[in-house]
Amino acid sequence: MSKPWVAPHKSKYKKLQKGRITPIEFNKSATELCFGQYGLKILKHGRLNTSQLEATRRMISKYIRKKEKLWIRCVPDVPITAKPIQIRMGKGKGNIDYWVYKLKAGKILFELSRMQEEKARRILQSAANKLGLPSLIIKRKYLKNQRENN
Repeated sequence: MSKPWVAPHKSKYKKLQKGRITPIEFNKSATELCFGQYGLKILKHGRLNTSQLEATRRMISKYIRKKEKLWIRCVPDVPITAKPIQIRMGKGKGNIDYWVYKLKAGKILFELSRMQEEKARRILQSAANKLGLPSLIIKRKYLKNQRENN
């Protein structure tokens, strides 16, 4: 079964350099809840690979029901290459081994809605334990219906 969010369908270049994530930079985009009522915000920069994100997604989707909603706001898009063991140096860059997602502090990874606050907190806390990065569970201050009434 193909997982469409695990790796990008197209990219300009097949292999990229890893690059660095500087801790000084703060992510200005995706720091607010857009879709759900509750979210999981990352507090420290780092990299998450596809297996970490897939394990977290499976754990969350195991506990939500049909009417409840989950949004994943990240797609691993940086390929990490590795050469096979027992191969000499040189002869070009290795094959793509796995994909990672570069995180900056303040990014919201998962959003949940249409559920009680206690259940959402429990689910997001166990998701945070799977990720291995310090994170914070946030809640939307007001709903869209309340904004329209005022």
